[in-house]
Amino acid sequence: MRATIAILLCLSLPQASLAWGEKGHVIVNRLAMEAAGDRLPPFMMNAADYIAYNSYEPDRWREETNSPMHAAQAPDHFFDSEYWGPITTIEADRYAFMSKLTERGIELARVGYLPYAILENYGRLRNAFRQWRNARNPEEREFAKANAVYYAGLLGHYVGDGSQPLHLSIHFNGWSESVANPNNYSTDRGLHSRFEIAFVNMAVDSALVKPKVQSPQRLQDVFASVKTYLAKTYSELQPLYELEKAGEFNPEAPRTKGKEFIASQLARSATMLGDLWYTAWLESGVAPPAARK
Repeated sequence: MRATIAILLCLSLPQASLAWGEKGHVIVNRLAMEAAGDRLPPFMMNAADYIAYNSYEPDRWREETNSPMHAAQAPDHFFDSEYWGPITTIEADRYAFMSKLTERGIELARVGYLPYAILENYGRLRNAFRQWRNARNPEEREFAKANAVYYAGLLGHYVGDGSQPLHLSIHFNGWSESVANPNNYSTDRGLHSRFEIAFVNMAVDSALVKPKVQSPQRLQDVFASVKTYLAKTYSELQPLYELEKAGEFNPEAPRTKGKEFIASQLARSATMLGDLWYTAWLESGVAPPAARK
């Protein structure tokens, strides 16, 4: 199973991570704050360092191997599109999706729940903003502020995962041996960490990513926007493997196309994260959604 492979990879890496690595996540969250901070409550910008720290928190949880917590959260970092089909067709919530998986006879932990990790943490952030707005006293407002800062970082982590094409496919660490490989793509089982950690650490920095980050926009339909965002990431899978085939992701000899590819993914992530933070803040100012009947 993928979770077992993930555990083995984590144990073999000095910086245990399967999600851009700490540097990539910090870049995404800091640049999102630079782009969106002036449209958020001031405490968000003031807590930029803490939010950046929290953006790596879900990967720190991976250290708790062989635990119920690890088993529960590990699938939140990916979505293996090939098992389900177009990500635009997923159900509106995690449990409806799980019911569909059961109907199709698909193992529940196999596909992954990344879209729902994004949506659910977005909802937590929106609610924390709402509690801050409506706090009954200064003490409650401080507590709500702390919650908002924490959830903003967690949301940033999963949005970051969602811009990494290897997190949207069964071909997450070299081309899978379970399917045909007519283009002779790499089957190197070190590809994942080399792409998102070693190469990023050596060749990518904020200065390369920042010019590509866009100003935040209010999302009219958060669920649809998340699906579109993840579908775009999946469309970058084969281009990634083509660049890998051409030698663009060698940390010891970084090339321009490889650097630009990763910078574009990180910038898309920072842009999306800024959009989500900004939209959560705006939506927190209106009445909560009506309960389902």
